[in-house]
Amino acid sequence: KFPNVVTMRMDRDTMTCPTKLVQTLDAYRSQKVQVLVGTQMITKGHDFPHVTLVGVISADTSLQLSDFRAGETTAQLLMQVAGRAGRGEKPGRVILQTYNPHHYVIQAAAMLDYAHFCEQELASRRALQYPPYTRLARVLVTGPSQKTVAEAAAELGRLARVTKKEFEGRGVPLAVLGPAPAPIQKLKKRFRYNLYIKAWKAEDLQSAMETILRAVSHRSAFGSVRVAVDRDPVSSL
Repeated sequence: KFPNVVTMRMDRDTMTCPTKLVQTLDAYRSQKVQVLVGTQMITKGHDFPHVTLVGVISADTSLQLSDFRAGETTAQLLMQVAGRAGRGEKPGRVILQTYNPHHYVIQAAAMLDYAHFCEQELASRRALQYPPYTRLARVLVTGPSQKTVAEAAAELGRLARVTKKEFEGRGVPLAVLGPAPAPIQKLKKRFRYNLYIKAWKAEDLQSAMETILRAVSHRSAFGSVRVAVDRDPVSSL
């Protein structure tokens, strides 16, 4: 479409070493390159005074992630990349392509109004009892055999629900979500399953996790898998 415009890519596939990254940024900063096409890699921390247009294709893709922080992540990314435009003397323009133009995340990003986003997001989190209104732990089960990992995750879910029943008998509320295959179901030749434990107090979550992990340590089903606990997880992937 624009044969006289010099374009470069900046993503994980093309930036194979730090030197190439520096060379690409220097070429763009010196305006030897007029258009930079890339992934999230180009959204943060760059200051290019001559940028007057930023475009985001499928701006709501990350809203579809199975993660309660999907809206937060999307709002941050869109506002960060929008901030790349108009940093010099010339004004900037930002175009967001979206299938959900009326979604509060897209609306807040378009207005660069993070307070509006927080108001809507916190109301949703309060209704669904997600952090910061509760405390959350993600338990990730991984292993080379899908069957073995699925069986271990099922046993982990059973132990978690036994613990939940014991705690609730003492008046301590807990919630168990899962297990289910992780959104990235296989990574580095290992299959992955998630289980979430939710509590309303940090000390209750700590006590519940200790109880569950003690039970796990005495079960043969976990001999060939790895169990990792992520307190207050920032991602479910």
